[in-house]
Amino acid sequence: GFQPGRNTTQALVSVVDRTSRAFEQGEVIIGVLLDFQKTFDTIQHKIILSKFLRH
Repeated sequence: GFQPGRNTTQALVSVVDRTSRAFEQGEVIIGVLLDFQKTFDTIQHKIILSKFLRH
């Protein structure tokens, strides 16, 4: 996620470094990648608003 004072390159280097160390130590590596960039561009906003207004 977003971390103040860090950029995408630093985050990627950190992931590669941690993954490499875990691999060298024989640890299990699990990665979960989610991309929500365009999620709300594809929904019908009226439906979402009506659900929020009901509660």
